[in-house]
Amino acid sequence: MFRRCDDMSEKKKKEKEDEAFFSDSFSVLFNPHKFVFDFKQSTPKVGTSKEGRKVESVVWHRPVVVDPILAKKMLTVLEKNVEKYENKFGEIEIEKMKKEEEVEAEDAEEPTYIG
Repeated sequence: MFRRCDDMSEKKKKEKEDEAFFSDSFSVLFNPHKFVFDFKQSTPKVGTSKEGRKVESVVWHRPVVVDPILAKKMLTVLEKNVEKYENKFGEIEIEKMKKEEEVEAEDAEEPTYIG
């Protein structure tokens, strides 16, 4: 049986979406009705061009949208589990972050971009 190329690429895309996602940064947006946790993964991409070696950063996004009640429940569960982790493995130390790396919740209107 032959399959069209676009069918295969859709299948691979779906498999990629179902994989676990490692996030190295995130941002949080909210409005009165929902929280958007935008998890990001940055990967360097090295290529060549007419100018020579070119390094770019490829960013993948996995937004998670939840209502405020679930966001509050998530906070409680996360706090309890971080405490358990630290009791078992030691305190998680956070280095002083540069201003552009800080994770802050922003009071935002309805997001115009998700994903």
